[in-house]
Amino acid sequence: MSKVKFTPEQQQMLRENPYTIHMTADVLSISKEFKEIFYKEYLSGALPRDILQKHAYPADVLGKQRIWGISHRIRKQFEETGEFSDIRTPTISKTGATPEEKIRQLEYQVNYLTQEVEFLKKFPRSEVPGSRCRHYA
Repeated sequence: MSKVKFTPEQQQMLRENPYTIHMTADVLSISKEFKEIFYKEYLSGALPRDILQKHAYPADVLGKQRIWGISHRIRKQFEETGEFSDIRTPTISKTGATPEEKIRQLEYQVNYLTQEVEFLKKFPRSEVPGSRCRHYA
């Protein structure tokens, strides 16, 4: 993720793009349709910057780091799953995974979530980030 945030004007401009699914000051989520277009054009030899510009994503607004990140994530998503989705899909939905791989991935996910729960138990509810519960004395 880029450290440079989008301005409100840039966010509005990017929201108006038909290929934008979600937009915040930090995050730009693009549609499955655009990922397919991007990947096809990329394989035909077009530069990521030119592809984005052609489809109303100005390179000067995105910046080099985001352009690289978008290109990298699109290519990686196709290499891992053989398809595109509108949102990031969990690894366990990877096509062609053996039952053993799926079990290993699910065990990892359970262990990770268990650690996260144990970590959150150490804090009073009022100190948990995002918690709306506040203690008043």
